[in-house]
Amino acid sequence: MIRKILATIFGLLIAQSVQAWSVTSQVSVGPKGEFQDTVTLFCRPDEALCQQVCQSKDSCWKEQELCFNCLGTANPLLRTVFTELDRLYRNSKQVVAAKDLAMVFQKDHVFIAARSIYNFYSAVDNADVLARFQSLCPTPSTQPLVVLGKNLNNEPIQIKYIICEGTGQYNQGMYVLEYSPQAQIGNSNFNTKP
Repeated sequence: MIRKILATIFGLLIAQSVQAWSVTSQVSVGPKGEFQDTVTLFCRPDEALCQQVCQSKDSCWKEQELCFNCLGTANPLLRTVFTELDRLYRNSKQVVAAKDLAMVFQKDHVFIAARSIYNFYSAVDNADVLARFQSLCPTPSTQPLVVLGKNLNNEPIQIKYIICEGTGQYNQGMYVLEYSPQAQIGNSNFNTKP
């Protein structure tokens, strides 16, 4: 009897923690040579998130608008994302609920993959950038996405979340990132003159 009760409680806990969606980002070149950055939300058949976001049962997609002042090296937030994300931020392990993901997907956010049209700081397929993104995930993730908040002028203003893979096709999680600078370790050049 006690085993059945424990099994039921354990099953409920696992069912509540399993996500029923996944998000992907893909950069392609359009017919006129322009870059197109699309983000797709996939939902498990029993999940209502896609229905809520775009009135479709299994997927929603959107072409991301180019954010203001993002194409180049002038944006300090993007510089941080591509060069120091793992040193300045950490995963709080706070999971964002699916209902909040709907708001994030619909407006005022930019989804950034390691391979991004906004990376003007290194080569397109730089392994170091991917490793920075992956280091913030609690589980092995092949293509994590960093989510930035935007203001009314379409400028990114805050590093907010990271989307990491779980186990299974629709089992991703979106976690809150928090600012937590790490001391830089390495060779320091101290000039000491007598």
